[in-house]
Amino acid sequence: MLERSGWLVYRVKGSTKFNRNVDIFGLFDLLCIRKQIVTHDQERLWIQVKTRDKPPLEPYYEFKEKYCDDHDSVELWVWKKRKGFDIFKL
Repeated sequence: MLERSGWLVYRVKGSTKFNRNVDIFGLFDLLCIRKQIVTHDQERLWIQVKTRDKPPLEPYYEFKEKYCDDHDSVELWVWKKRKGFDIFKL
């Protein structure tokens, strides 16, 4: 989905019985980058994917405020059965 829109996507490896999932900076499952065609600026998309419930938002807002600039976007994607993703842009 993201790749079709021109994003280069890094996915955190999934959990196994012996290896717990380790998120990027303890917060994100996906880090996506792409270069804007006109300005050649690099965009970054930080995504946390959850099933069922939206996590507490405070750590994501803190990350965005401390480390992100105008070229960064922080999103939470929450999977809902038979509905698809609810996407929350912070």
